[in-house]
Amino acid sequence: MILSVRTFVFALLAIAAAAPRAWAADPVEVFVDARDPAFVVVQGVAADAGPQARSEMEGYATLQGVKLVAWNAFRQDPQAVLGPYILKNEYPGSAVVISTVALVKAYPGRPFAITWNGGLAVSFHDYQHAVGTYQAYQENADAYESSRPTDPKADPLDPAHHLTALLSQ
Repeated sequence: MILSVRTFVFALLAIAAAAPRAWAADPVEVFVDARDPAFVVVQGVAADAGPQARSEMEGYATLQGVKLVAWNAFRQDPQAVLGPYILKNEYPGSAVVISTVALVKAYPGRPFAITWNGGLAVSFHDYQHAVGTYQAYQENADAYESSRPTDPKADPLDPAHHLTALLSQ
């Protein structure tokens, strides 16, 4: 499953590069909010974002852990932007970091989060789950490891669930 998601994402990125008019216009920046240690939120900022929205994002970008990254810099090296926030990659081969580029492009203005363990959060429940798993890991890493679900379908942060649904439309 992971290999097929990875292949699908790379194929999707190749299609996007070959036929850019089929996608929304590239964002001009990416809003990155890493104030919570359990996840880092990324959201594309479109060129036509309203002045109030841009002003609010620029204001937040003055806070520690929050920044605006140029789209081209993010697109060319998402690992440099997001990689430092993945403390323990529990989904090797999922291509979640590179897939975030496709998500930001396909869904401008919608926030996504890469979690501390390399997962993908797209809903409030996912964010809550990331916080809970991060706390459990910090409190007792061995107990956390033994409590992890063995069935990938039981893990709401598994990137394969979200990437398949979001990038196959």
